[in-house]
Amino acid sequence: MVLVGWVPRALVRVVVVVVTATLLALVAPGSGEARRAEPVGLERGFADPAVVRHAGGYVAVSTGPYAPRATAPSATGPWTPVRPALGRLPGWAASPRIWAADVVRAGGRWLLYYSAPVRGLGREGRCIGVARADDLLGSFEPVGRRPLVCPRRALTPRAQDPVRGVRHVHARRGVIDPSGFRDRDGKRYLLYKTQTAPSTIRMVQLTVGGGRVMRGQRSHELLRRRGVTENPELVRRGRHLVLFTSEGYFGDCGYRTTYRRTTRLWRWEHARRQPLLRRSRQGICGPGGLDVLERAGAANLAYFHGWTCWRTTRACPPRRDLERRPGLAPQRSLFAGHLRWRQGRPVVVLLRGR
Repeated sequence: MVLVGWVPRALVRVVVVVVTATLLALVAPGSGEARRAEPVGLERGFADPAVVRHAGGYVAVSTGPYAPRATAPSATGPWTPVRPALGRLPGWAASPRIWAADVVRAGGRWLLYYSAPVRGLGREGRCIGVARADDLLGSFEPVGRRPLVCPRRALTPRAQDPVRGVRHVHARRGVIDPSGFRDRDGKRYLLYKTQTAPSTIRMVQLTVGGGRVMRGQRSHELLRRRGVTENPELVRRGRHLVLFTSEGYFGDCGYRTTYRRTTRLWRWEHARRQPLLRRSRQGICGPGGLDVLERAGAANLAYFHGWTCWRTTRACPPRRDLERRPGLAPQRSLFAGHLRWRQGRPVVVLLRGR
């Protein structure tokens, strides 16, 4: 009698444990949520996205020739490619292969910050320029004859920010990943990355119109890291400033997005790095290049890219140098999520494409 009574109770306990574990797996980050992670469109890939609202819809630019551009009626698509954003190259640029452009609204016009290859800084050495357009869907034209930011060794006209006070190794390389930021007092800044390791993120104050470096101002280093830290994106949340960056090697699944918080705009040395997006949590291969779209009266959005393979929405396998593995048909696809805050810290809730 004892044996017969005991067995069912044991079985019940086993069933309860199994069912509980299954339910937890379905909702836990990095498991069930990871399996549901899907890009929001653009099957050709859309690396390093920058997204803004316009005329009841959305416009995005990405890495590629002349800064590829796409439009969508909603935050999650469907996305339709349109002509690239940059109408022509400035005289100092050596190639139309634009990396990680950013788009901002300033002074009644639209500005495109971009990095383009230059001569004199070695292979892929780049400098940062700015282009302007009255219409977001029009052709952006370069502003001025000089780069906005460029080390002195480049064979270009002297830049407005010549990146002074850096180590010799940084002076011989370029600058990439421009990102505009407007603080609550109306002042504008440009963040960017020096193009070598150890990585540094720097910032310089711009004019109110955003098209020039403020007279008398020079860029300063915000943070330095032995490994790769890039794609800076700065937002304000109350008294805190939150700096998002991508870390690691962009060409594999270990690439990830982190954030830091501080209350002082120019002081980040004590800000502790925290994970935000990574494969083990979201199930996305190499989530990086995050761009925040702030929306009045609605949840803010976070756009970023992740590697998908086999011409599907499936995440790529954990391989090194995905771009060099044509059999996988790898591409950096566009992902999106709501950017929410829990006790002042950012959380991204993924969205699905239409």
